[in-house]
Amino acid sequence: MPGVSLRMQNPVALFRNPAAITPLKPGKLSAELRGLALAVVEAAARLAGALPPLTARAIADFLRPANSYYSNLIEGHDTHPLDIARALRADYSPDSRNRSLQLEALAHISVHEHLPELLRRANDNPYTESFWREVHEAFYAHLPEEFRWTKTREGQPLEVLPGALRATEVRVGRHVAPAADALPGFIQLLEQSYRPSAEPDRLVRLVSIAAAHHRLAWLHPFLDGNGRVMRLFSDAAFRVEGLDAGGLWSMSRGLARHEKAYKQALAAADAPRENDYDGRGNLSEKQLVAFCRFFLGVALDQLTYMTQVLALDRMLARLRRLTDLLVIKRQWRPEAYYVLEAVFLKGQVARGEVMRLTGLSDKTAKALAQTLLGAGLLATEPGNRFAPYRAAYPIEFAPVLFPGLYPAGKEADMMS
Repeated sequence: MPGVSLRMQNPVALFRNPAAITPLKPGKLSAELRGLALAVVEAAARLAGALPPLTARAIADFLRPANSYYSNLIEGHDTHPLDIARALRADYSPDSRNRSLQLEALAHISVHEHLPELLRRANDNPYTESFWREVHEAFYAHLPEEFRWTKTREGQPLEVLPGALRATEVRVGRHVAPAADALPGFIQLLEQSYRPSAEPDRLVRLVSIAAAHHRLAWLHPFLDGNGRVMRLFSDAAFRVEGLDAGGLWSMSRGLARHEKAYKQALAAADAPRENDYDGRGNLSEKQLVAFCRFFLGVALDQLTYMTQVLALDRMLARLRRLTDLLVIKRQWRPEAYYVLEAVFLKGQVARGEVMRLTGLSDKTAKALAQTLLGAGLLATEPGNRFAPYRAAYPIEFAPVLFPGLYPAGKEADMMS
């Protein structure tokens, strides 16, 4: 979330001792936190096994623009999903502001897609300075010029350097982040404390994802872009734990849908230790536990939503509904449903399979396949006339196929 630079002629007591960020995780997991963490593990396992691998990959590709939309929305940038769809086709708005928002969305989508590669370079440890800096650099390197600047409270422009730790003091709401020149010591403590290989208890590691999300926000390591880095870090951390279900869910939608509660929980966890019964660090352990509870609750909510949306009978019913709508509009043949059903259930079908599935002549079956390719509901390898047809799900059909994924107002626009 955007930080605000401070003028240093108005002295503010800055944190310099890394112990100021402690505790870094709850001292002991309560039964409630363990139960929530276990529920997330079980829900992720159910979702991970819900679809054939190729279908899951297609839906993960489809969800990246939604993750981008919601993460940027939390930062106050409301880019219409249809504008994101156009940007993915390199169709940019003539309006400079809208074009910049489109490019910002593409930057987030690109970083999210390359998280596995970034994690490999980090030896599957997302709790490192190098990983956070690479995520920040990859995001900012693709942003338009106007989004690579922030301002001080007095209006002075400051350039946000991709991947560079801030050299300026910042305030976020009431919270004054640690001194810029003290960041290395704080980061070293985070790296040591959150190292996954040092914690054998998977449920503790899962709660640590939530705790680290807040502590990164408290640290505010970059001049701007910290919110996106935090959320991309969280997705990466769930992936390392084998809980991302192949990319079939993300925290961003849930955090944006509960944005007020999210920001309140973040701010509350900034509070100092209340008394001798509130942990042994500088910050409130009670409020950190409350944030972890909120965060894991959001994760469980998103896992439940995606599991319900992707339920086999419901998904096939929506594919049928979409086909019926476009048959009524005289855009499709009714046999299109059998092709969509097959690629959803299998992930792909051979080209010659379309004629068998539909009972149409070879010429008519090929024309039907071309219609579905043109609609973006099939994909294939360009230039290879023998390549199979793969499942694909374009943004434009989200309101019918994945109802509730986007806000109601946006879905109404898409439907019309």
